[in-house]
Amino acid sequence: MTPRLAPLLAALLLAAPALAEPPALAGRWVSAAPEAMGPIQGTRDFAFEADRWSVTFTAFADPEAAQALFRLDVGGRFVLGGPSAAVDGAFEAIFPADRRRITALSEAGVQMFAAQGCALQVGVALDLTSQGCGFVPSLMAAMGEYDLVAMRDGRLFLGDRAADLSKARPTALTPFPLVPG
Repeated sequence: MTPRLAPLLAALLLAAPALAEPPALAGRWVSAAPEAMGPIQGTRDFAFEADRWSVTFTAFADPEAAQALFRLDVGGRFVLGGPSAAVDGAFEAIFPADRRRITALSEAGVQMFAAQGCALQVGVALDLTSQGCGFVPSLMAAMGEYDLVAMRDGRLFLGDRAADLSKARPTALTPFPLVPG
């Protein structure tokens, strides 16, 4: 290599774009604010450690998140894949679950699920391995989700929840960010 070529080659290597890496998820990520989900509001509280994840989703009857309805606890292993072809800056992910439990947090929560044919008791967790409860499927019916993961301005965004993520990966991010908790 000629002496004039070495600095040029070094400059080209340093200017080359870095390979895209999935975001580091380790730690706790919580809803920045209650999230509107049709007739209810919800908050998410995620924990990521190594290749394990867990989330506590709490549903509320009001926008202020003062009237709790139910809590859904889910967890398992996760895998982050390559860049998404559908969403710039996002990465594909899969979130298989090995546990899912639902707990009514009020009589209104009990009544909500009773109207869907599921009997809950306030404060008593129901294991959803073999049986579903209302709109929440059992693990045997839907073991996990195809998702997206993106980090934007120090906030974590997952895939849009408008469709059934147990069947197909979303093509957009949710507008609701998660912040370090």
